[in-house]
Amino acid sequence: MLKTIIFDIDGVITDLSFFHFLAWKSVLSFYNVNLQKEEWANYNGRQRLTILKMILKNHNITFDEKTLTKISNQKNDLFVHLIKHNLTPKNIINGVRQLIDDAITRGLKLVAVSSSANAVLEMKCLGLFDKFTYVSDYQSKRLSSLSQTEKKVVSPLLFSLKTLGIESSECIGLEDHVDGVLEYKSAGIFSVAIANYQEDIKKEADFWAELPEQIVLEEIIFSYYKRDTQYD
Repeated sequence: MLKTIIFDIDGVITDLSFFHFLAWKSVLSFYNVNLQKEEWANYNGRQRLTILKMILKNHNITFDEKTLTKISNQKNDLFVHLIKHNLTPKNIINGVRQLIDDAITRGLKLVAVSSSANAVLEMKCLGLFDKFTYVSDYQSKRLSSLSQTEKKVVSPLLFSLKTLGIESSECIGLEDHVDGVLEYKSAGIFSVAIANYQEDIKKEADFWAELPEQIVLEEIIFSYYKRDTQYD
């Protein structure tokens, strides 16, 4: 039985790409790295240190681990400043608020999942925090206390479901990256892709639409139950 709708934050609920780009570009300029907007699409959506290493490799620059950590922290500090002062409910992607309200009307739990340490802040800035049953938060003591090895096994997604006592088969998950869809599928979660004209994600998802505003909650719920009957 369906109990929960899971939303990826960045790319489904809101688009934080430009804030990330501005923060990286500003910080890296102090290290003589001129990050261009044209190359940003190659990095967006990845972990912070992974992005930094990819950028530096592309610019043929190397730093020691201490400097990498320093740059990464500076970027996050600036990113937090930017979203605190600029991220508002106006930044909610078209169609998402309707999905959220429809899910609440049906009595479904809402979970926001992100690998970001800023997830709670982002949802509060968007005015959505109180609408959600749970927002994954890498700053929480329980999650941050996990070792790096444990974090590779216990993702924010699985950690959220375990915390709430929800089975993956009781969930529908919305994602805009193929890696996220694959994570849903490996966990046994019915996956709904926001394709944004990406062909690879359409092949993997259980259901897809190009944009959030094209998704009707009743349609994905119908597809969710239809899939279950196919496996009976």
